[in-house]
Amino acid sequence: MPDNPVRSRLLALSILLAAPCLPGTARAELPKPADFEVEYFVTNEAGERGRVMTADDHQRFLNRARCQCGQQVGIDLRMVNPSEDNAQLLRGFIGTQCAIAETMLAGQFRRCGEFFADLIPALAAGVTGAFHPLFLASGVDPTSPSRGIHVPETRLSSPSCDAPVTGEAGLWMCSPNENTLSGCQQDEFFIGSDDALSGLSGIPRLAFDFSPPLAEPSNLTVEPGNGSAELRWELPVSGDIHGFRVLCEEADGGAAPELDFPAPTATDAPDGQSYFTAANLCGDQPFSTVAVVAPEVTDPNTCGNGVVEAGEACDDGLDNDDDGLCDTACNLRVSPGLHALDWAHVCSDHVAFSEKSVAIGGLDNGKAYNFVLVAYDQAGNPRAHHRIVTATPDESLPDLLPDAAEGCACTSSPEGHGLLAMSLGTLALLALRRRRA
Repeated sequence: MPDNPVRSRLLALSILLAAPCLPGTARAELPKPADFEVEYFVTNEAGERGRVMTADDHQRFLNRARCQCGQQVGIDLRMVNPSEDNAQLLRGFIGTQCAIAETMLAGQFRRCGEFFADLIPALAAGVTGAFHPLFLASGVDPTSPSRGIHVPETRLSSPSCDAPVTGEAGLWMCSPNENTLSGCQQDEFFIGSDDALSGLSGIPRLAFDFSPPLAEPSNLTVEPGNGSAELRWELPVSGDIHGFRVLCEEADGGAAPELDFPAPTATDAPDGQSYFTAANLCGDQPFSTVAVVAPEVTDPNTCGNGVVEAGEACDDGLDNDDDGLCDTACNLRVSPGLHALDWAHVCSDHVAFSEKSVAIGGLDNGKAYNFVLVAYDQAGNPRAHHRIVTATPDESLPDLLPDAAEGCACTSSPEGHGLLAMSLGTLALLALRRRRA
């Protein structure tokens, strides 16, 4: 009997619809975020395991200096509810929008660094790794010979740690199906740094902030006193300033004050009262490095482009100022240490973001001093005020520090020109004569 065309089409359609149910073609069930325990930890200068990251660390630990120094973030992952499918492959990535970048190679995002590619038994035993902070903000360059977070040859795209970027990123996981498409597809990701994707179920995200405060105070002035000086300023209407420190030096020679304000260390928890620079954190010896495609300089050999080039002693970009740390001809107007915000130049304690003044003691009468007001955000990214102020204390002038018998100093006056609160111990310390560097 000849074939019935209608019957043939119906048969073909029934086979197509039944195909997903045929042996060997059924899609493996994706794990759930609740099947995993994920913990990030801080590493020390040698890259060794330190303390477990807290919720505050997740939000404020990763700043520009830690990125520039290559202070790696450690990660522990373990599958606590493994399936019986020991042949199921799972892959883990570190980065931003990994699910999109994995399939849209020509899109906005670059593929993320690979953390692992293991079967279920290996994840049940637990996997550990560590990665450079830049993996959170930058994907792998398409020309990179590798993409492993632990492989030195892995090369990342721009931006570098110097780019003013902020965001949240972290662990992404997928389970590639046995199909003709290589790698993981978007619907095969079940953990990511996007709540809409996975719900996360307690798997933390990591915030990164490589951007100094955008706003700065205005009307900065200084008034000399007897062995002291007082800085005053007006606060910006809005911005992300969390606090201030004052840095100072002898105007003749640039000697640092060498007061006892302990510098923050690599493993310190973010306290909102310190700033970090690469020079203070790791000097010229970064803890680790990662290969990065160098960003193109659009206006080379130009003073004011923010890049120190041949013939320039400094270049602070838009902050270049003839009254500033770096002038409009890219010449230093302060010592290199003060320009680098070296912690040895710190001469005040933390000043709350709402304060408008601070008094500095322990100064030599008759000697001129340069003062720089440094604002910083909650992550500890600093920004020096674009201009320096100079004052010469004199014994004929009033004392600007509170009397030691009063104990703690006064808080801000109604005009907003109060003094920084100090303990008796701090007052005694500030009374010490400065030593020349």
